[in-house]
Amino acid sequence: MDPWFRAFAEQCPDAVILTDAAGRIEYVNPVCEKITGYALSELAGGTPAVLKSGVHEADFYRQLWATILDGREFRAVFTNRKKGGELYYEEKIIRPLAHADGRITHFVSFGRDATERSQELEKLTHAATHDSLTDLPNRALYLDRLGQTLRHAMRRNDEFMVAMLDIDRFRDTNNRYGHLAGDAVLQAVGARTKHCVREADTVARTGGDEFSLILIAADRTSSAVVLQKIVAANCAPVSFEGRSIHATVSIGAAGYPHDAVREDELRKCADQAMYAAKEEGGNRYHFYSAAGG
Repeated sequence: MDPWFRAFAEQCPDAVILTDAAGRIEYVNPVCEKITGYALSELAGGTPAVLKSGVHEADFYRQLWATILDGREFRAVFTNRKKGGELYYEEKIIRPLAHADGRITHFVSFGRDATERSQELEKLTHAATHDSLTDLPNRALYLDRLGQTLRHAMRRNDEFMVAMLDIDRFRDTNNRYGHLAGDAVLQAVGARTKHCVREADTVARTGGDEFSLILIAADRTSSAVVLQKIVAANCAPVSFEGRSIHATVSIGAAGYPHDAVREDELRKCADQAMYAAKEEGGNRYHFYSAAGG
């Protein structure tokens, strides 16, 4: 190794990794050792694959190699894994080093720990897409997922259900017990409802006391089981400051493609069905009917 390069790397504030043309590690600097937890003696002769976290798809690494073998630098934020198993984010640049004849002889990478910045970005993104009270997806994220679900269903010729849930007499609850009690009811309904659906389904808070659901790959028969479970789960009183607050829910549901084929139509049909459930006394679910909501 060129003594000048080693002297430079020893003083570099970035994590430096030098490999040969085959990707075998020849050198890492002290910053790299500190960040990864690996000593040079443990890494030399191996490849940077030891730092793989499993987060990135194979296409990510194919693009990486295609870029640097073409003689160009590759930039990305990597999710890597330290020797101790912890994940960390690394903002990395990988550059090919070529001989005078153009032949690539080495690759060098410069990486900076971007964990704190990436985690802060994740928090900001989460805050922008989730309701602060219930931590459920908000209206914007719900509409985005609904659009994705619809496009997927159109391609696969699948069915899915859209449901609208409203808390019965919620204004009365707020007036009688106060807004903090109302918040406790909203949190309980959100948590109980989410517990009743599959991980792939969506429960979102899309209004004051309005929740919206997406039940993927579901028809009326399978949805009826889930909706009844949600109604039953929300019959239990909500405890707040030593009080038991009774709060039931009304749910309306509409299915793609039998009831509607557009996002706004599906939501409108589910909303009509939800009001039909309320008119029947609440504490129940109702499927959309073209004849009567």
